Parts: sequence; structure tokens; C-alpha cells
Amino acid sequence: MKTVVITGANSGLGFETAKKIAASKEYRVILACRNDAKAAQAKADIIAATGNDAVETLRLDTSLLSSVREFANNYIKAYGTVDVLINNAGISPMRDSGTTEEGFEVVFATNYLGHFLLTQLLLPHMAPNGRIINVSSDMHNPPGGIEWKGVGYLAHEAMIDRRRYSYSKLCAIYFTLKLDELLKKQGSSISVNSFNPGFMAATNFSGGHTDKARALVVKTTMPDRYGELGTSSDALAQIAVDSRFDGVSGQYFDRSTSIKKSSELSYSEGNRDELWNKSLEYCGLR
Repeated sequence: MKTVVITGANSGLGFETAKKIAASKEYRVILACRNDAKAAQAKADIIAATGNDAVETLRLDTSLLSSVREFANNYIKAYGTVDVLINNAGISPMRDSGTTEEGFEVVFATNYLGHFLLTQLLLPHMAPNGRIINVSSDMHNPPGGIEWKGVGYLAHEAMIDRRRYSYSKLCAIYFTLKLDELLKKQGSSISVNSFNPGFMAATNFSGGHTDKARALVVKTTMPDRYGELGTSSDALAQIAVDSRFDGVSGQYFDRSTSIKKSSELSYSEGNRDELWNKSLEYCGLR
């Protein structure tokens, strides 16, 4: 049985994607979550909905590199191989601010750096045709745009920058493109892609289970950014496990299984390389 790991899988996009993948009963699904009680409830709900008993939970807090290392060690001991890794966990700067106990800006750490380390630790254990999906956002290119200020700023100085969520999602795309470049140079068949689910008004991430009136406002005022939870989770599940995506790598999927270009800034090779090298340093991998 193939194994799919989904971070932040106890609610929202992660939960719905996990449920859809589990429904085929061809996959073991690992819910990698920081809250044990919520993870246990999500597991029970998915098993009840799908009849797939191969749903497990493992504690993971992507804001802490120590937690990422512990998760990776526990996962490798228990399951060995990873077939699909969906780096989905994320937090909003509207709810979380400050620095982690390891000294990193919390949104940067949770949304990007923890996933960088997790991927590096699991990469040697990926199946030959494994898939990695980094959940980004169209907010990597927010209204008015953003200016790259360097990795040191994002990691240690951006605590009150209202654009830090956008930066974290831009980092996810840089990570995707750099990893894709390196994997192809190595002749690897492992694929890595970015996915934009859109602004989903019905998820906890966007402020709770929004009523239909507010959802309609978001949909009509931001049609190019709005995403439906059902549609986006369907697409993410397909990109993760459908055979028609074999060999597809280095792409940005927009709220569907359709590929589009991300922002012009996201293709900066200099920024990409800076982020990669500093991330290796921050994670103690060089």
C-alpha cells in the first residue's frame, strides 16, 4: 500500500484532500498535525466517511525544526517509504505573530522552513516516482506586489510585516523550482510542484466557517483569487495520486489541475538560490 503524508491535515484543505485520497482505499494516509486531539478526530471522521482504516496520525509542528526532525525519525521507523508528500500546513499572520523558540519569524518557519527541512529529511526515503506538492497561494503575488528583501529579513526581521504570509508562499514556489532543478540534474523521477488552492472563504484559515453571504462577497470581489474548497481539494488529490500527472514537475497549478505561470518575481534564480542556501544553513544541513 502506498503512503501519502499530508501536513496540517486535521481541517480545511488538508482534511478534505486526505479524505478524498483515502476514499480510494489504495493509500495509507498519514495526518501530520500539531494538535493530537484534532488529529484524532480527523482520523475518526475520515475512516467513518471512507471505510479506509489505513489512516494514521503523527505529531508534527512545522514551526519547530526539532519537531520536524522528530516526526521524520518516527515516520521513517514506522513506515519507511514516502510515496506522496503534501506540504500543506500553514498559519495566517492575522492570528499568529512573533518568533519561534528557535528564533525564526513564526509564519516563515511554519509555512516554509519547516516544510523545507521535512522534505530534505524524507527525500532519501521517497519512492522512485514519488511526488512532492508544496501548497502555495496566489497571495505570493499580492495586490500591489512585493519586493524581495532577502532571506535574513524574512527569517528574523519580518515580525510586523503584513506581507510575511505572501513572502512565505513565494518561498514555497522558490523551493519547488530549485528542488525540481536539482532533481532533474540528478536524473531523479521524483516530481515536485506548487499548488494554489485560492482564497477559500469556508475554511478556518480564512477566518472560520464563513456564512454564505460573506463567501459570495469574496467570490464576486476577488474572482481571480477565490477558490472553492471542494474544487481545490479535488484537484490537489488528483495531482497527488492520478497517473496522468506522472512526470509532471516544476509546475504551478492554479485552483485546479490546470497549469499557469506564477509571478514574475517567483522565477528569480538569484532569490531562489539565496533562499536554498540560507535554508540549508538554518536547518543545519551544511
